[in-house]
Amino acid sequence: MFLQFAESFAALLHPLQLLLMFGAAAIGLCFGALPGLNAMMAVVIMLPLTYVLSPAAGLAVLIAAYVGGISGGLVSAALMRIPGTPSSVATTFDAFPLARQGKAVKALGTGIVASFIGGVISLAILIAFAPAISRVAVRFGPFEYTAMTALALTLVGALAGRNMVKGLLAALLGLALSLIGFAPIDGTPRFTFGQMDMMAGIGLVPFMIGLFAIPQLITEALSPPNRPKLDVTERGIGVTFAELRANAGNILRSSLIGTGIGVLPGIGGGASNLVAYAAARKRSKTPERFGTGAVEGIYASESANNASIGGALLPLLTLGIPGDAVTAMLIGGFQIHGLQPGPLLFRNQPDVITAIYAAFLISALMVLIVQLTTIRIFPRVLLTPKRFLVPVLLVLSVIGAYGADSRAFDIWIMLGVGLLGFGLEKMNFPLAPMVLGFVLGPILEQNLRRAMIYSDGTLTPFLTQPVAAACTLACAAVILLNLWQAARRRRPA
Repeated sequence: MFLQFAESFAALLHPLQLLLMFGAAAIGLCFGALPGLNAMMAVVIMLPLTYVLSPAAGLAVLIAAYVGGISGGLVSAALMRIPGTPSSVATTFDAFPLARQGKAVKALGTGIVASFIGGVISLAILIAFAPAISRVAVRFGPFEYTAMTALALTLVGALAGRNMVKGLLAALLGLALSLIGFAPIDGTPRFTFGQMDMMAGIGLVPFMIGLFAIPQLITEALSPPNRPKLDVTERGIGVTFAELRANAGNILRSSLIGTGIGVLPGIGGGASNLVAYAAARKRSKTPERFGTGAVEGIYASESANNASIGGALLPLLTLGIPGDAVTAMLIGGFQIHGLQPGPLLFRNQPDVITAIYAAFLISALMVLIVQLTTIRIFPRVLLTPKRFLVPVLLVLSVIGAYGADSRAFDIWIMLGVGLLGFGLEKMNFPLAPMVLGFVLGPILEQNLRRAMIYSDGTLTPFLTQPVAAACTLACAAVILLNLWQAARRRRPA
C-alpha cells in the first residue's frame, strides 16, 4: 500500500495536474468563505471537468474542491461571524471575538493549523483503518443512531454555560424549528399553517445565515462607527509550539470526534464541530473563557470539521455509501469513469484508492499554503467602513440564502430567524444549543420513529443492543453529572 501511495503521490505532482488541483482548491476556498455557498457546490462545478481526465486525476480534482470548501468557512466565521459552511458554526464562537480583540491573524492562524492537522489525522485513520471502521459503521441501525444522537444532545449542558435553563430552552426551540415541514416517515405536514412554502421546512443554510449573520449585521448597523483594532504586524501566524503542545490532546480528541461522526451517514461536519467544541469546553480547566476568544475552541472546531472529510470518505470508499452530501456528489465522479466505490474497488483498482489518499494530502498542503499566504490580506476586511461592509454582507447573505435551494421564501426565513436570534442574544440566550438542536433534531426524529417501527413500540432494544445500550447509559450518566454540577454551583460556599 505504501509503495502504491508513493507512486500515486508522484503521479499527481505533474505540473498540469497540480494546476488543476490548485484551481479546484481555490474555488473550494472561495465557495466555503462566501455565506450560503459550500463544498458541495464547488464539487458540482468541478464535476464536468473530470470527463476529460483519467479516473485518478479527475477524482483528485474533486477531492481538492472538497477540502478547499470545508476549509474556506474559517475566513467568514472568524472575521464576520458568518459561518461560511455549516461545519464552521462553532468556529464563530471564539474566532470572531479573538479577531475583534485585534488578533485576527492569530484567529485565522489557529484555525488554519487546526484544519491541516485534523485533516492529516483523519487521512491517517482513513488509510489505516478504513475497512475495519466501515464494517462496524455499516451495522449501525436506527437504535444506535437514536442513542448516539441523544448522547450528542446531552452536550447542550456544556454549550449552555452557566445558565442551564436558557440553554435547554434554546435547544428545545431548535428542535421545534426542525420539525416544521413534512414528517420524515409518513409525510404528514406539520406547523405549516396552510402555507405551501412552509411544507419544505426550514433549510439549514438560511437558518445558519439568519441566526449568525443577521444579528451581527443589525448590531453593526446600530452601533456607532468605530475603527476596530487590527494587528497585522504580529510575527509568524500567531501560533506557538507551546500552545500547540498544550492543545495536542484537544486536537487529537476533536479529530477523532470529527472522523467518527463523519463516518456515520447523514450527520457530517455540521454536527461534528459542535460536538467537538462542547467536548473541549467540558474537558477544559477554564470553561468560562470559551466564547470570549479561547483558542481551545478554535482548535476543537476546525480540527473536527476537517477530520470529518476523512470520516465521510470511509464509508464511500469501502462500502459505496456516501457519508454526506459532498461524497454523494463524488459518486458521480466515480460513475463518469465507470467505477463503483466499494470493497471491489480496493481489489480491482487500488491505484484509484491510493490516488484519492494522495490527493487528500496534497490538497491539504495546498490549502495550508494558500491560507498562510493570504493570512494578512483577509483581516483587512475588518477595516472597511460599516456603511460599505454591512450592505455588501447583507446582499451576500441574501444571495446565499436564495442560492441554497433557489427559493425566494428562504430569504424571509433567513430574516425571520435573524430577528429571532437578535432577540435571543439580547436576552442572553446561548445560540449554540439552538444550532445543535436544529441540526440533530431531524436525525433523532427519523431514527427514533424507525426504531419504534422495528421494535413495535418497545424501548427494550436500547438496553439490549450493545452499542445502543452503551450510548443510552452514557447519556444517562451525562445528564446526572450535569444535574450534580448544577446543584453544586447553587450550593452556598
